[in-house]
Amino acid sequence: MMEDLVAWADIIGIIAGILVLSSFIPQIMKAYKTKKMSDVSINLMILIASGMFLWVIYGFIRSDPVIIGTNATGFALNVSLLVMKLRYDEMQSRTARA
Repeated sequence: MMEDLVAWADIIGIIAGILVLSSFIPQIMKAYKTKKMSDVSINLMILIASGMFLWVIYGFIRSDPVIIGTNATGFALNVSLLVMKLRYDEMQSRTARA
């Protein structure tokens, strides 16, 4: 009975992780295509990345591979968005100065 509950909890966690991580894909694709991220808040990305990093630590403490995997992947996706934002905002400011 308890093993079934744990298995279901893992399945729910994996599905939740896939849904949350999928939410990054449209923003990454749009940013890559348009090379613009001026409307995306850097503070939001920093807060999300910080929270995901702490979730990874929590996952290691709890020895929970679902929490670790989901949040490590989310952290990486969020950092890639952050790098894109910094790069594209710099490109736009150089173009505006020229």
